Amino acid sequence: MTELNELIERLYSETIERGELPKPSTETTSFSENDEEEADTQRMLHVLNEMGALLDEDDQPKIEESPSEEALLRILNHWESMIHSVQGIKEHMQSLEQDIVKMQPWGDFDVMKVEQLAHHGCQIRFWKMDSTRLSAQLTDPWFIDYNALIVAQDSETSYFVTVSDNSNRPPVPAEAEEVNICPCPVSTLIMLQTRDKDSLKRMETLLGDYALVHYGEVYSALRKKLPKGTELPHLAVHRETLSDKLRRFFKKTKG
Repeated sequence: MTELNELIERLYSETIERGELPKPSTETTSFSENDEEEADTQRMLHVLNEMGALLDEDDQPKIEESPSEEALLRILNHWESMIHSVQGIKEHMQSLEQDIVKMQPWGDFDVMKVEQLAHHGCQIRFWKMDSTRLSAQLTDPWFIDYNALIVAQDSETSYFVTVSDNSNRPPVPAEAEEVNICPCPVSTLIMLQTRDKDSLKRMETLLGDYALVHYGEVYSALRKKLPKGTELPHLAVHRETLSDKLRRFFKKTKG
């Protein structure tokens, strides 16, 4: 033990003896089986509620016997994996929407050509600025010397570009804010967003089908785990197929 450690331990012991610090507990804490059981129960309840939210009130899912632990674990893991995928798609869609809003004022242009021009010494920079303040700068030399071009403008904000060589940064007004453009044009961003919307619809359909098939199993497993008398979530339903609806309709018609 180093001298510093000895000093700290001695002062700490003296402080405890004076009653200014509580004596260290000799009890050890561990994650008990009860804690693990509670975590499993809460996980099942969470999945069951998510499944139930995707089912209609008219559905009547078949209540299966409680599955084996391995089968239940596969159901829970697969469900959570699909939920994670849906969340990822939604987050990507939100990011694309932000990029679309950011790129919309500039219109649809070839971003790759802008990058290629930069590699050959022609730097196109993107800026935005308060429209009123920019109006006062239009006659300044920098606006002409750096080939400034107003791309879009409204009552609040003006969007413009400057063109110069790589070593000559345009002396734009201090009020101007440089915009870092996205690596994709607006048309590509919208296309990616459309793909995400289609993927989301497919995933939501898969979730609904999976919930329809396995809701009863999770329900039975949870009912078996919880104490008698514990209130369970409202039983969701089995989605009636088109053939079931037609069969019921013609049966009613014949009657």
